[in-house]
Amino acid sequence: MDTQAYPGKGLSLPQLVFALNTELTTMTYSQSLTLDQFSQLTKDILTASAAIHKRRNLLVPINRLPSDVLVLIPMHFASLSDRLRVTFVCRYWRRIFVQHPSLWSQLYLTGRTSLHLVRTLLGRVKASPLDIILNYDGSRIHYVTLLSPLTQQIRSLIIKSACSDEVQELSETISGPLPLLHTLDIDAKGYLNGPRSLHAPTLPLFENAVNLKKFDLDIDQFPSLRHFAFPNLTTLDFRTWMIWTDAFPVSQLLNFLEASPTLQQIVAVITADRFSEDIPPDRVVVLPYIKTFYLTITSYGPGCEITTHISCPSAERAKFEYMLDCAGCDVPEAIYPPSIPLNAIARQYTKGTVEQVVLELTMDEYLAMNCSIAFWSSDGATLKLCYIHHNIEDQDDMDTIFNERLPEVFSHASRTIKDHPLLANVKRLCIRGGNLLTGNLELTTNDVGKLLGSMGPLERLTLDSCDLRPYLDAFLDAPSFPDAIQPASFPPIKELVIIDPVQSLYNEDIYGAAIVELTRSQHTRGVPFEQVKLRTRVPSAVAEVLVTLVSNAVEYYDEMLPDGEDED
Repeated sequence: MDTQAYPGKGLSLPQLVFALNTELTTMTYSQSLTLDQFSQLTKDILTASAAIHKRRNLLVPINRLPSDVLVLIPMHFASLSDRLRVTFVCRYWRRIFVQHPSLWSQLYLTGRTSLHLVRTLLGRVKASPLDIILNYDGSRIHYVTLLSPLTQQIRSLIIKSACSDEVQELSETISGPLPLLHTLDIDAKGYLNGPRSLHAPTLPLFENAVNLKKFDLDIDQFPSLRHFAFPNLTTLDFRTWMIWTDAFPVSQLLNFLEASPTLQQIVAVITADRFSEDIPPDRVVVLPYIKTFYLTITSYGPGCEITTHISCPSAERAKFEYMLDCAGCDVPEAIYPPSIPLNAIARQYTKGTVEQVVLELTMDEYLAMNCSIAFWSSDGATLKLCYIHHNIEDQDDMDTIFNERLPEVFSHASRTIKDHPLLANVKRLCIRGGNLLTGNLELTTNDVGKLLGSMGPLERLTLDSCDLRPYLDAFLDAPSFPDAIQPASFPPIKELVIIDPVQSLYNEDIYGAAIVELTRSQHTRGVPFEQVKLRTRVPSAVAEVLVTLVSNAVEYYDEMLPDGEDED
């Protein structure tokens, strides 16, 4: 029997099976079928049967998709095990998926990943760009040398739970050119997983990543930024926790930024006992392309004026937080950095017209006091300055916060707003959460008077959840502070909005009457409110008087909103 003849005769699969069956029957009757011929014929029949199954499988609708569409299915699988499992569905899927390199180019590898599997996966990627996650997870990854021939294909590299010596080992292993590497993410807190080496690495690390764009570094104690240099970097996410150790080396951060002039986005979170003070006061690193700059400093003592040494003339969004993490510490002489450098920062990041300022004071569920000032510019740029005081531990601390620190913080914050050179252009002012200012009301009243006295005409003034006494004291029948240096004197305002004032401090008639007197005062001065919105319960008699003094509309509640219903 010529076993190679059938494919060349152009027979269909049913015809091929029929021909094989006919020949088997004929040969059996003629008693001429040898054992070898029978075995060969059996193989032919099995081959034909497999071909039939294969053709039938191709008729399944999903297998009629183009291969470049079919390979998109496992691309959505989160884990490598799922991508491996899908190759066992059928031979067609396995052939398509195994031959598609980019499906295997996303590798999540740990110390427990088998060497055979790593070799298999690296063999499948061919010349495809590699995205690699190495999770040391308390154990060394002994097969990193397998990555050495593929350095030019590595596109992103994430290193988790590694010690400094492991980071250095990997850097030395892939020391060749890294032309595609655009993302490097290093979590160098591996010492938490065991007593491995904590020696500082030698210089430099990943020096051939000259095209790196995004660098994330999360470190405790080591390694420092001086071990890295990426001249074309655009995004930096830097987090460090340096407690019970040397002072945070501010110069290293400035040197790194100076060596990365193409940066466009910075997010830095720095926790330290103290900061080095070896920076010349006139040193300023200019980052001309920065669009976003977020800096959070948490300190157990006085913070460093890092922001005064960094200039970002094109920044669109900036946020600077200073967190004081010790209950016993006094409020700084002026919150964030001292007041003059802070105002210089505010001028730098709000070059356009400042249209809105929001001053907010809150106490969170962990009894942390929060103060923030947000400047919103006409060109879309925003600047937010935050001060957070943590670890309020007992009633004595609470009393100190309410009686001393909160009024001081409010004073520093209002001074920062008042001294801003573009304040005259502000159209909207919002003060939120001043209900915390129950102590030293005389100081707060003076600060409110100075702040409002420095404001130009406003489109809107919003007092949200505030203690209204510092604002309305001058309009009470019996002012609490008749000798105040500067009681509140309101500028021309188109719209006054009062939201949920602290009503436990007065009854509705008292503060309602004060609001009427304020409105009457503006009307008498020839700058009446165009709108008054009172997002709180107001007696009808008060509202009736207000309507006669306001040129446009008065909105108020004549009864409390049901629980759970808030007014937008």
